Amino acid sequence: MNIKVETEKKYYCMEPEKLIEHAINLNFKLIDKVLESDEYFTDLNCEFIKNRTCLRIRKTNEKSMEITYKGKSNSLLGFYCKLENNISADIGNYENYVKLFSSLGYYSYVLVSKERSIYRLEKQQCTYSIMIDKLPNIGGFVEFEIMSDNFSFKRNELKMKLDNFLHHFNEFNLKEASQPYRDIVADYIFHKNFKFNEAQELMLNIDAEIQNLEKDFFKKSKSKISELCGYSIKWTEYKKNSRVDNNIASLVDDYLDNMILDNNELLLTIELLQQIDLKKIFITNVNELFFTHLFRKLNVLIDNVIYSKSNQKLYRANPSTVFICEKDIRRINNFLLILINHQ
Repeated sequence: MNIKVETEKKYYCMEPEKLIEHAINLNFKLIDKVLESDEYFTDLNCEFIKNRTCLRIRKTNEKSMEITYKGKSNSLLGFYCKLENNISADIGNYENYVKLFSSLGYYSYVLVSKERSIYRLEKQQCTYSIMIDKLPNIGGFVEFEIMSDNFSFKRNELKMKLDNFLHHFNEFNLKEASQPYRDIVADYIFHKNFKFNEAQELMLNIDAEIQNLEKDFFKKSKSKISELCGYSIKWTEYKKNSRVDNNIASLVDDYLDNMILDNNELLLTIELLQQIDLKKIFITNVNELFFTHLFRKLNVLIDNVIYSKSNQKLYRANPSTVFICEKDIRRINNFLLILINHQ
C-alpha cells in the first residue's frame, strides 16, 4: 500500500488555455492526458458523504485500476490535507472488488467520468500537480495538488506550500469548487432527475433481478406445476394463465421459504426503498403471483404495481412521479442513495 499526504484545492475552470500557458512558464510539464472513470462508494447511512470520506475505484484509460481510501476531511491534518492510501489492482477484478465492498457494507454511490490533463513539477521533496479536468454535462475544473511522503512535512508547512502554489495563479480569479467531484456529480444527477418539492411517487423496474429468481423457480418447479395442472406447462402459459396461479401458490411459497437470497444489490434496493418516504410504483412483467408473494416475503410495501406497459405513460407524464429508468440494479441503487442523501 502506497500512503501519501495529499494537499489540494479545486476550482472551476471553463477556459483553461491561459492557465496551462502560465503553468508551462512556471516549468510545469504535461505528463499525461487520460480518461478516468471513478466509482465512489458509501455506507448505507451515507456517513462517508457527510464527512467527505473517499472510497473509490479508479480505472484509467480502461487499462489500469487503483483503489483509493482517503479519510475524513476534518481530521487532524486539516481541511485541505488527507492521508491517501492507494492500492494498484488488476482491472479484471473490478467487479470482484465491488462485490467485496458490498459484502463489507460499502455500496456504489456515483460514477464520475472525466478527461484529465496532468501537468507536474518535482520540487523540494514534493510533487506539484495541476490537473485540468472536463466532466461531461457538468463543466471544467482545475485541481492544484501537492503530494508528499507521509510525515515529511508538518501541517502548517503543507498549508504554506499550498498557499504559495496558489499565489502563482491569483491573476485568474478562479472560483473555488468546495465539493469533491463525487458530490458535484451526485448533485447534478439529483437536480436533473428529481423535482423533490413536487415528488409524491417513485416508479422503478427491477425485473432484471427478479426475473432471474422467477426463471429459477420455474425451472425447479416445472414438473410439479405440470402435475398440478394436469398437462406439460410451458413458460409463456405460466406467465399469462391465471388458472396456473390458482394451482401453484403453495409451490411459490415453498420456493421462497427455502430460497437463499445472496444478491446484495437486490437486498440493498429493498432496504433503501424502506428509507424513502414516497409511494412506490413497480413496473414488472413478472408473473403477478410470484411478484406479490416475493415482495410479501421481503416485507416490501407495494403502493401500486403496473403489469401493463401501456399504463406507464400516464405515470411518467405526471410531474409528481420520479421515474428511475435504469435497468442495471447497481445504477438504480445509485439513484436511491442519492435521493436519500438529498432528502
